[in-house]
Parts: sequence; structure tokens; C-alpha cells
Amino acid sequence: MQPGKEQDQHSMEGAQPPLATYTAAACSMVRNTTKKTAAGGIAKRVSGPLGLLAASPVPASPGSEGEPEVEWSDVYSQWYLICRDGTEGDVVLYECSACPQVMCSRCFDIPSDSRDLTGHSDILFLCLSCHAEHTNKVPTPYYGFYRGSLPAEGGKPALQGFLCMNDMFETASCAVLATAPITVIHFILGGSEEIIPPVPLLLHYLQHYFPNGGYIYLEVPFDVATHRNICVYTGAQEACITQLKSHLTHSGHIFVFFSNHSEEDSGWLFARREKGSFIAMSVSQVLSTVLGLYSGVLQGTMMIFLVCGSVVAHDDTFGELQETLLNYNVGLAIIFSATQFQPLVATNFLLALAEQVVVEQLDISKAFHGLLALSSHLGQHTKVILMIKENAHGVHNLLVTQFARAHMQTQPWGISVPGQCPLCGSTNSWSVRVAVQAPYESCEPDVPDQGPVSRYLYACAYPECGKAQGKPSYKFHIDKPPGFLINAAKTKSSGWFQSPSTIFPPSLMSLPASCGPSDTKGKHPRSRDGEVLTKRMHV
Repeated sequence: MQPGKEQDQHSMEGAQPPLATYTAAACSMVRNTTKKTAAGGIAKRVSGPLGLLAASPVPASPGSEGEPEVEWSDVYSQWYLICRDGTEGDVVLYECSACPQVMCSRCFDIPSDSRDLTGHSDILFLCLSCHAEHTNKVPTPYYGFYRGSLPAEGGKPALQGFLCMNDMFETASCAVLATAPITVIHFILGGSEEIIPPVPLLLHYLQHYFPNGGYIYLEVPFDVATHRNICVYTGAQEACITQLKSHLTHSGHIFVFFSNHSEEDSGWLFARREKGSFIAMSVSQVLSTVLGLYSGVLQGTMMIFLVCGSVVAHDDTFGELQETLLNYNVGLAIIFSATQFQPLVATNFLLALAEQVVVEQLDISKAFHGLLALSSHLGQHTKVILMIKENAHGVHNLLVTQFARAHMQTQPWGISVPGQCPLCGSTNSWSVRVAVQAPYESCEPDVPDQGPVSRYLYACAYPECGKAQGKPSYKFHIDKPPGFLINAAKTKSSGWFQSPSTIFPPSLMSLPASCGPSDTKGKHPRSRDGEVLTKRMHV
């Protein structure tokens, strides 16, 4: 279909779009019924696959040759990003000649004597988003339809007057509705019904954005603790990978979920469940075995680990995970730090991510703060770690940033306040809090000399605290760590605290990562005899 032409009428509500769902075990159409809950626990650790080595294909290594390149298609959206309407009844979608977006006929009025004109082969259409992007500094009338070429190339309006819009619209210039089909791959530990991931909810949410069957969900259960099971797993993937690569010849994006347990004492990942117990193997062993055959399609993808935080808590296992991400050229990864991570708690966060990053294709590094603002309950359960692949001087590295929920009373700067006084056992005993501020001399006369809070002092409010032990009432303090509170993620009662980013491998980190905008712009510390003055205030 040529740009500027009307699409065939297609009701999104009239018929449900097909959802392609596959399992790697048989690569056939199935319903997704896998159950999953929180991960973590104790498992038998083994250094490598059990049993005799079977003659099986070796998993592909990252960057192996002979892999087909992924081709992206230029497919138009099936409904309008701003009003979220599709073609229903007499509604018509007009395809933009400058981008894959469309606009529906309900959003503007075409004069009745010009409707036939808009269907001519030499008429081009420019959507409102493209118009706003090029005229955001200097207001310009919106004509919509142009003859011969677009206005940037000298095209003239095809209508006698401007195109009348039927409502007030607000849109981000960087938001584009997903057009090319997508693939969601879910690697999940086989034989376990103890982890309930939110992935099935996400796939049912996403399918309505792709009414022409362009959405494929591939579930890949794995059991890789023995050589025999690895051979079975490898053979089961071949047909699915062939089908997946065929789909990728006209697909634009892949999103990967990895659901598993991890062993608390070591951070190793579970490789299988056997007779009610689990077998754990090193992170690099499990990931290279499970992901190896998919190395050709993982490049540049977004990968979300629904794994408990033992992997993050141990430096060696977290390093193995980061090394694997670099080896397979994963573009971006998210992992959670809670020791007993509950994947369902992340549902709101993942739904918002699906809408803004998968559907609207926003840059996640720019949208991430907004996603956190919608996920305060997630912060009560876990910290969030974002890893983005970068290229510094021709060398690939990961920019690793940690985000923690901040609450004035219970989690200042993301550091949890004890829920109980360790001396007297009273709860809710920190009602009296003293904020210690480092005063600054303002450069502006109208700005008070008051610096940011650098420490909180706490004292137990229970009158009898310490008397039984012959001690004074319990006191402690929390110092502000490096980092900053995210303005875009603040709510009425809480927010998110961003720690300074680090670089992996650490050898590439020649300078400290920036911790964001300074809270002391235009001010400088005031001291006396080398000592920093402080102010105390009750809050």
C-alpha cells in the first residue's frame, strides 16, 4: 500500500487477533499454563553436567559465523497512538508518508468536497506527530495532506485550508507506535511449579497491539543438569530457532525473560529439579548452555531476569552474569536484588515497560525514571538494577545503575530503618528524627543558606528504652550515600534513589561515574577552622 492511502477497514473488536504461542519442547501451538512463584533456596551444587557426555550438537558460541542477519520491515500501525482507536465501522486510518504511524478519521475533519482528493496517488499524508516534531519551535498550520512531496521537500498543501482537529492532543515527540511484529522469548526452569511469573499476563496484554498476527511468544523450558538432558534440550530448540529466524526476517524486536531460582549461599542458578530437590550450577554454565543456541538472535535485545537476588549478592556470580550479557551482545538487562524475589510484585513495572518501551518504543534510558514512579510497591520489595551495553573507545562495557525506593520515614536514600528497636523491642519507635544539614552560602541573596540533608539522627521514643539494661535510650544515624533522589520518580510520600553508575568490567572505569545533577548548584560549603558547620532541625 502506498503512503497516504486508506487502509482496509478492520475492526479490532470484531475478531480477536491470533496469538502465536510455542513451547520449545515440541514447537507446537499450546496454551501457556506454567505456574511460578518466588525463587531462592538451597540446592545441590555441581560443577558441570552430570552423567556421560552424549554426542550432541555444541551450543553456538556468541558471534558465530553463518547466522542470518535480522531484517526489519516497514509495516504501518493498525491504530492511532494518540486516541488509541483502530478501524471500526466507518473509521479510516491514514498512513503517514514520513513514519510508520497512522491517524484515524475521527481525529480530524476532511471537507466533504476533498475526500476523494486524499485518495489520489500523488497525495502524501503527514501525521500530527511528525508535524509537531518539525514545528515545535515555530507554530505552523497543520494541513495534513500535501501534493507531490512533503513540506520539508517543498510540497504544497492539497486542501484549501488547514486540517481541523477534533480535540486537544498531547504526545511525546519520541513516541512511536510499534509497527513491526515482535517476539517474546521466555526461558523458564522446567519441572518447577513454584515460580509464578507475570509473563503470561504481559503476552495477553501485548497481543492486542498486533492484530495481524505479528506477535510470537516462545516459551523455552530447560533442564540442563545432565549431558543427556542437554542433548535433549539442544535437539528441541533446532526447529523452534529455525521458525524464529524465519519470523525475524520481518520482525523488528525481541524481548527476553529468564525465570529461574538461585542458590542462596552461592548465587548459582538452578539447572533442574529432581525428586523434590534442585541442582544448581554456576551462572556462566547455565546461561551459556541455555542461551548458546539463541546467540544469533540475542544481539541488541532487552533481557529481564526474574531471578532472586542471590545472583546479585555474590560478586563472582554477578560478574559471570554481566560477562555473559557482554558475550551475547545483549543491549539491555534488568535484574532485581530481593533475596526472595516475588516476580508478581513486578507486574505493574513490567506492564508499564511493555507499553512505553515495547509498544511506544521509547528509549528505556529516558523512560526508566517514569517507570519507577509507577512502581512504588515494587520498591518496597526489591531494588532494581539496570544494565545498559555501551561502546567506549571501541570496547563494549556495561553501565550498571542501581535504583532503590526512598521513603522519608522508613527508607531515607533507599536505606531501610530498623522496624524494631534492638534494645527495648518497641516498634514504630523512630517518630523523633533529627536532620543534619551541611550549610551552604548561597550565591543569591534571596536564597536561604540551607544545604541538603547529609545525615539523619534517630532516637527511640519509648520512654523506658534501655532502663532495664541500665543503658541510655537507643540511638543511631544514617548518612546519605553517594547518589541523588530522582525528581521524575517522586510521589507524595516516596520516591526513588539512584546510586552512581559503575562500569563492568571495572578495568574500563577510569573515572568515577556521574551521580547525576548536583543538589548544590550555585552554592559552596561554608566552614570555620576547617570544620564543616551543621544545622539540626526536627522533622
